Amino acid sequence: MSTAKERARELMRTRRRMRPYHFVGREIVIWERDVGENTEEAIGKRIWPGGEAFAEYLESGVLSLEDKKVIELGAGTGLVGIVASLLGADVTITDLPDILPCTAENVTSNTMEGDSCVCKHRPKVRPLTWGKNLAAFPMNGVHYDYVIGIEVVYIEDVFDDLIATIKHLSDKDTRILIGYQIRVKDRDSKFVNLFREHFRVLKEQSIMGNRMKLLEGKTR
Repeated sequence: MSTAKERARELMRTRRRMRPYHFVGREIVIWERDVGENTEEAIGKRIWPGGEAFAEYLESGVLSLEDKKVIELGAGTGLVGIVASLLGADVTITDLPDILPCTAENVTSNTMEGDSCVCKHRPKVRPLTWGKNLAAFPMNGVHYDYVIGIEVVYIEDVFDDLIATIKHLSDKDTRILIGYQIRVKDRDSKFVNLFREHFRVLKEQSIMGNRMKLLEGKTR
């Protein structure tokens, strides 16, 4: 009996869940993994409300993304990067190595038809641990027009590494967009203050009503 219960718990822990969307005139299907698990790694394999909201924000056309070079940090299931790619951006989609198979599966299934890419630029999926091995980014002197991080403000211990990574990826012309859903006021405020110390804030706005903040900045 205990073996059967353990097997059932394991199946629940590792189960997958399909999330259908419609963006940029296309049906998008995102698969979440390990939806019964609550580790830091597992929650990176799920859709977060801020990701859905920012995908809608991009689709609204408020940013001109066609042919722009974009790098996304903490991409998780890949929804934001997929939508940016479908809008014509040249996107590099990154996350931790253990999360990346989930990301890559979704990116491939939603941007490829056979051997052909449905996007103007084929999105790239690469491992990136904040604050580590940053010399690999950008490669060959690439300038990123946008550095995007959505729902990345939730683990205080990595704030310094996140800031260091953003600084490394940005030059004077890079626009930095960080979106976070307000959950723990003191923690969120600490990140905003840290961001203001290192970057020039161009705009701070709310999306999802007042539940999500979007910081736009540039290097000093």
